[in-house]
This record gives sequence, structure tokens and C-alpha cells, in this order.
Amino acid sequence: MQMQSSLVCCGNCGAESRFPFLLHAEELEPPDLDTRPGEELRLSIGSWVARCPFCGYCAGDISSIHELAGPVVDSEGYHRQLQDSRFPDKANDFVCHALILERTGQYADAGWTMLHAAWVCDDHGRLDAADLCRQGALRAWTVGKAHGQAFHESHASEFLIVSDVHRRLGEFEHALTACNEGCEAENLPELLDHCFRLERSLISRKEKGRGSMRDLAIYRGANASPREEPQ
Repeated sequence: MQMQSSLVCCGNCGAESRFPFLLHAEELEPPDLDTRPGEELRLSIGSWVARCPFCGYCAGDISSIHELAGPVVDSEGYHRQLQDSRFPDKANDFVCHALILERTGQYADAGWTMLHAAWVCDDHGRLDAADLCRQGALRAWTVGKAHGQAFHESHASEFLIVSDVHRRLGEFEHALTACNEGCEAENLPELLDHCFRLERSLISRKEKGRGSMRDLAIYRGANASPREEPQ
């Protein structure tokens, strides 16, 4: 993984600070079912969002700012979130960035940003905080869909991601419902077919942990059905 640091002028307050940026990282392992990349790209998550140390503005690129974002950054709720001890610092950065994205109507991106916060919480063993972030991701995606915003490349892949997020929350009935709806898609690609099979297996065992696509081969048996109800 190759990183580089550079000086950046904050688009909100104008202060200049140095931040690390990812130049290159190989994805040497398959991603998770919720799309989190494998190593070594997985390790770069700390560079995906930056926080201005002067005003607290959080974004992937703090050198620019949406015209509606300034009042959010100045708000009391935003600064409470920045200091929320339930979350790791980097997770707070992601959550605050999601607050800005929601205020500017970018709900699909806000959902992904909340999911990234959940991944940071996972890495720090903050399971309750991770649950809060996953719930936030689902809420943002739901609002986004109501506004016509897709958050992944197809309805089927969206259902897979939603199913996995519900499973990680321990909401197995919701996870299975999303799995069933995704499987009903016409012309379901073979890869997604196998992903749903793996997801169903994890749901049937009530597993809340990480589901990796490297496990797909286990579920490619000729007698296994991706639409078989878990017992």
C-alpha cells in the first residue's frame, strides 16, 4: 500500500493542514458480501475521509464544500458527534460526513459513509456503535430510494447488501426477506446467485460475523439451491 501526504486548504475555514492520501493498494483478497474490500485495500479505510483539525469539517476531500454544508459543520449536533466517545475517532469522521451528505440530499452516499463508519467500529470491537452505524446506513438508503437514488449497480445487488447489513445486525428475518426479494430478480447473474446462496447459509446459522466472498466455493454444490428456505 502506497500513501502520500500533502497540504490541503480547508474549504470551510481556509486553514491548511497535512493529510495522508492513498496512492495505490492492491486488493489481494476477495471482498465481503457488504462490499468491504479485502486486504490490503481494506487497511486504507483511515484515508477515505479527512477531518479539518481547526473547524471539524469532515469529507473525502475537504478542499471543497457544498454551499449547504457550512451550517451543518457549525451546528451543535455535528460537534457533539465529533466528540461522541461511543465511536472511534475515525468512525465519528465518517458519521459527520454522512450528516453533511444527508443535508445536501446525497442519501445514497450518506448510507455508504455510515456503512464505512460501521467497518471502523468493527475493527475497534465497538459492536454497539457498529450497529448504530448500520442502522443509519439502512435509513439513509431507504430515504434515498424514495428520492429515486440507487445505491448499487442493480436492484438484486442492493438486496444482497441490505440482506447482509440486516444479518450483521442480527435481524435475520429482515435479512431473509431481502434475500428472497433479491433472488426473484430476472436474469440473476451467476455470481449474485452464489452470493445469495452464501447469505442464506449464514442467515440459517444465525451468524452475525463477516461474510467473505472467498467462501463462495463452499456453496457451489450441484444440489444446493439458492432459493431453498433455511430450516
